[in-house]
Amino acid sequence: MVQPRDNQLKMLHDEGSMSQYVRDTLDPVFLSTHISTNNYFYRMLICQQYSQTCCPDYLTKPVFGKLQEIARNTQDTTFNIHTATIVDTLQKMRPGELSKAVIMDHMDWCTSDEADAEIDALKTALKQGGFVLWRSAARIPWYVANFKALGFKVEAISVRQPNTQTALDRVNMYASFYKATKL
Repeated sequence: MVQPRDNQLKMLHDEGSMSQYVRDTLDPVFLSTHISTNNYFYRMLICQQYSQTCCPDYLTKPVFGKLQEIARNTQDTTFNIHTATIVDTLQKMRPGELSKAVIMDHMDWCTSDEADAEIDALKTALKQGGFVLWRSAARIPWYVANFKALGFKVEAISVRQPNTQTALDRVNMYASFYKATKL
């Protein structure tokens, strides 16, 4: 049986090798972006700091000021902080409360049972036609089948091809970007 910690590594090996993944990840980034001026992800990693002209939007003066306004307004519910698992948080929501959910890449590490529990909780929390977005280290994540089996239409938004010099985004750490819509 594949252990949760092994799922992501298994996906990488099923689709090639670790060295191929590293080449496909880094080569396009360093060939298509300038680290000091327009790639704050790698600038932070390499230089251990942002600059005023190379930083996330939320740290720019206008956006940071807007976030401060939102934080001071106790009536605004733009952000909700949850200190629980995703499944626990979703199960506390009213059915159909969400229209969108972004779960990033953590399902790469889940067992099939954990993925099913989360997908089922997402299905309940999402309204009809609502959707889930995620990224994966795999071009075709193993849990796409789980989403389909639990009543979602799944589509690949972007999939990195092996040996390409085209980055999916400025970080290019993920091999794919998916959307699952509740039917």
